[in-house]
Amino acid sequence: MVKKGFSIILLSLICGALSAIAAEPYRRLVNFEWDPIEGARKYEVELQQSKSDGNGKKFSFKVKNADWNGRLTPGKYIMRLRSFDYRNVPGEWSDASDFNVGLDPVKLEAPAANSKISSNENENLKMDFRWKPVDGAERYTFSLVGEDGQVLTTETTSSTNFSTKVPVAQNYTWKVLATNAEGVESEAVSVAPFTLMGKAIEKPTLKKPESEFVREVSWRKTEKTESYDVYVLKLNETGRKWEKYQVFEDYKDNTLVFNEQWPGGKYQVAVRAKSPRRPSSPLVKETFSVRNGDRSPAAEYTALVRKSIERLSGWYGIASYLITQMEFAGSNPEKNSSTAYSAMGGTGRMGLGWFDSEKDWGFLGILDMSGFTFNGKTQTFASMELSAVYRKSLGDRGEFRAQMGPYYKELPETIGDPFTGVSEDQIISSIGAHFGGEYWYSLTPKLGIQLNAHSYMSLMKVHTPNGEPLAPSLSTQFGFLGSYRFTPTFTGLLGYAHREDRMSYNAIPGAGNFAEAGDVNESTIVGDYLNFFAEWSF
Repeated sequence: MVKKGFSIILLSLICGALSAIAAEPYRRLVNFEWDPIEGARKYEVELQQSKSDGNGKKFSFKVKNADWNGRLTPGKYIMRLRSFDYRNVPGEWSDASDFNVGLDPVKLEAPAANSKISSNENENLKMDFRWKPVDGAERYTFSLVGEDGQVLTTETTSSTNFSTKVPVAQNYTWKVLATNAEGVESEAVSVAPFTLMGKAIEKPTLKKPESEFVREVSWRKTEKTESYDVYVLKLNETGRKWEKYQVFEDYKDNTLVFNEQWPGGKYQVAVRAKSPRRPSSPLVKETFSVRNGDRSPAAEYTALVRKSIERLSGWYGIASYLITQMEFAGSNPEKNSSTAYSAMGGTGRMGLGWFDSEKDWGFLGILDMSGFTFNGKTQTFASMELSAVYRKSLGDRGEFRAQMGPYYKELPETIGDPFTGVSEDQIISSIGAHFGGEYWYSLTPKLGIQLNAHSYMSLMKVHTPNGEPLAPSLSTQFGFLGSYRFTPTFTGLLGYAHREDRMSYNAIPGAGNFAEAGDVNESTIVGDYLNFFAEWSF
């Protein structure tokens, strides 16, 4: 029973002590020093709180040395002191002097001083500012200051954090001052400068020069950009390596004048967009050729006019459609047939070719699909050709292109029964040699004309309906086209083509037919076509 009572008493004492500690006001360590007084054996320091109601507490301390330190609650104080001689006789009190005991400075946490904060925002970023609590403080004054010294935001809060939207790509300083219930502030304002980065600059888009007569290189301006780093590189033809030719740092314009004194050759321009307090854009590059020799306006105009017929370097594609009323004629002595009729039809064409601007030779592959409808039945037949292409300039505005190579061709044959009127259709196919020529002439930088002629010699059978050898025959096409260059990589053409497709094979004489030795079965399609044509570079 005694032990239990003792425990209760001990617990009560501990709780009381903890309560007293909790109730104890916050005090800060304060140090004073003064000039020693000759002959003084000790000093008396008197401190009194300055209260508006005049009820401030008074403290008195005696020390042997000319300094004193102790803990005081934050606030305003009046201090005076006097000395005692060896007889313990006090001297005169000094004049009273005022001093303040402030709160501890606020310890700022985030953003840290001198930090660079990245963001993916183009305008504003919501930021959270945090600091540690200060003993004895009841409120905090937060301030955000721009790089020009202007206060952008001020807020008083009892919390130890504050959130606000902050414009990106600028330098800032944030400040916090603690204050207690009596209006006593921190001894110093806590300050932390920082940089808020903005979203990375978008990469500029370089415009490739349209010709070898390069006067300038330009690029699209990008938002928030203040300057560019521009690198001009030139290809060393001997070592086949790119070498820096000119460098322009912090370039303000979005157009670089190409110096007419720079030699011709292959160049590469690389551009990087920049802005303070934003990550720079990726480096973008454009490669182009610059003409050697005369780059005068007169020479440029001559070259510009040729653009309407110029086939660019590298891969290119063609597509065309020919439409007309086809005239079919066929004779087959084996089956006592002679047939002729008209049918609406057309030919679609797709091709792929390649040219090197530094060479006269290239190649072109073409696939044709033709068809027509007669008596409710549709006939289709195909052809393919692969040609080597040679081109030769003729004067300032003309160009001749020769084509030659193998081809494969199909042609329909319609057999009509003279007694019943019933007809049947079959296909003849052959391979042979193709020869062609085209003359192109440039009228303006956009407009041109083309004259063309092609011949197809059927030399060897692939398939004949009776299995007999092919009788050599010649198919022809000639026409003209007007061309218009819509873009540097796309040209449209429209014109006329006259086409005769002819194929024959040996007939087999026999009882009951009109075929004799040396006769051939023949099929011919003739048409005057409206020709739509397009050519584009990759």
